[in-house]
Amino acid sequence: MSQKKRGDGGQEGLCPKCHHKMSVVSPQHFNCLHCKQHYFEQYICPTCLQKAQMIKGCGSVNYICPTDGLISSSKVIFHYLPE
Repeated sequence: MSQKKRGDGGQEGLCPKCHHKMSVVSPQHFNCLHCKQHYFEQYICPTCLQKAQMIKGCGSVNYICPTDGLISSSKVIFHYLPE
């Protein structure tokens, strides 16, 4: 993955190419109807820019970075890779 600046990550569920809302195919798999492209969703730590992991439990969603620990849901960067 190429190095990214902080804060330039995508928003959850928005196509990185056309910025339209994508439809959810399955967890972490999205489809943009405008671009006709399928994407795989990754979570990125805003501090170290490494991949984070989503943890679901008791109705809440949290994100964990192996380096920095717990990440606020509002700060995690959503990155979409073409499939």
